[in-house]
Amino acid sequence: MDWDTLTIGEALRRTASQFPQRIALVGADQRVSFSELDRAADELAHGLRSLGVARSDQVALWITNSPEWVICWMACARLGAVLVTVNTRYKPDEVEYILRQSDARVLIAMDRFWAVDFAGMIRDLVPELAACTPGDLHSARLPALRAVVMWGAVDEPGTTHLQALRAEGARRIAAGQTLAPVDATDPVIIVYTSGTTGHPKGAMHGHIVLRNAANVARVMNIVPGDVILGHMPLYHVAGAFTACIPTILLGCTLVTLPHWIPDEALATIERERVTIFGGIPTHFIDCLDSIRRTPRDVSCLKSAWIGGAPVTPDVAMASLNELGLQSLQAVYGMTETTAATVFSEADAPLEILCDNKGRPIGEFEVAVCDPVSGAPLPVGEIGEVRVRGHLVMQGYYKNPQATAEVITPDGWFRTGDLGVFDAAGYLKITGRLKEMFIVGGSNAYPAEIERVLQGMTQIRQAVVVGVPDRRLGEVGCAFVQLQEGETLTRDELLRHCKAAMADYKVPRHVHFVVDFPRTTTGKIQRFLLQKQACDQLAA
Repeated sequence: MDWDTLTIGEALRRTASQFPQRIALVGADQRVSFSELDRAADELAHGLRSLGVARSDQVALWITNSPEWVICWMACARLGAVLVTVNTRYKPDEVEYILRQSDARVLIAMDRFWAVDFAGMIRDLVPELAACTPGDLHSARLPALRAVVMWGAVDEPGTTHLQALRAEGARRIAAGQTLAPVDATDPVIIVYTSGTTGHPKGAMHGHIVLRNAANVARVMNIVPGDVILGHMPLYHVAGAFTACIPTILLGCTLVTLPHWIPDEALATIERERVTIFGGIPTHFIDCLDSIRRTPRDVSCLKSAWIGGAPVTPDVAMASLNELGLQSLQAVYGMTETTAATVFSEADAPLEILCDNKGRPIGEFEVAVCDPVSGAPLPVGEIGEVRVRGHLVMQGYYKNPQATAEVITPDGWFRTGDLGVFDAAGYLKITGRLKEMFIVGGSNAYPAEIERVLQGMTQIRQAVVVGVPDRRLGEVGCAFVQLQEGETLTRDELLRHCKAAMADYKVPRHVHFVVDFPRTTTGKIQRFLLQKQACDQLAA
């Protein structure tokens, strides 16, 4: 496979010719075959062209997981346009920033979903819609935006809709019109970071994401005909790169879920005979709670990845035994590194999985370096994880300063994560460079302390942050979520910690919580917990 020249549009064309009748997409009461997907991508690409979208123009997509989401991306890839993913939980100010910063020429959006009036938010953002024709929008707040396209055929002044664009595209194809060639080095998607510090940054990726998707498929034993559960948001790299792209590349079936409801997810796994699954530990905990309440036949499940937070032995063992997984693999990656950098092997011992260890999965470099000098550190020493190679983003869109801060002149991406290699070549992530806190001169790593806390049977999840301390400089503050029906006192927790870890690692402050503040993809927002802890101390 020539990864340097293969485009996503070509990969879809090849798969559609190989498996024309195989179902590619399931969701929203639709079952779309690969031949239908291929044709839909062509029609919508020509339809977008009729709105003036050209190669390298940005198209923003603000719809939930669905066959249409994938069709829109494939159409952009065929046209050479760049898909800009928009978080479906965003509010008008957040959407305005993404649209303006990305120079989006077209916005494709839902009108209403989850009882949210998306169309109303768009009218507030772009009041000029009411007096324009599709493709001729001129907005004071969004000067690059020329058109708004609705997901369904709704009567919104100044807009068109996907069905109308596809019909126009079909007419253009019938008239013999063609599209200009696409270059594999062109950007194909911009995914915005979560924006935990300041504004989100748009990570640009090219068609080379196909290469890392092939690596993910290889290590997870994903093969043509597998059925992948598409519950991770497609606007996020986990959904786009580990579910959508393997589907297109290999000829799998992607079953899209518009939102995460554990009972519905398990019913879908049972009904559609899903074989490939993946998510953060919360997803697995939710599934275990659900299947214990309502037993399901999920014997179809084959392999799954788990990442984004520490994996505890109880969750790992229960997932393997009660969900019937043949393999459960720890994964580490970032928005800027195509979602997956290291994986534990399918047959790795349980202690490797629960230690959140993995090996690099492709033809790229991973190093643990001194955060200041950048010098590589020997095996066994903790330092900043750096990555270089095809999986690293092309840069942040229109943000050369931020790009220069994270990509060194010789191409190393500075992840900001702390990690350590062992003698067997496994990388273990020990925390964030900015999350590490120093207790009386000794480095304390939240992930290490959290692993001990989550080893207690009463605890469902725990998060540790560093907070100021007059005497020691910093100390640990633990936020603890208990298992349903369990009780635990602060003294019992501290006794366990004192017996299991060095005294400087033992949290000085403990808060029991019902849940944690989370991003829309379910990741815990540590910075909010740290602010909460610091505010409480100050008070």
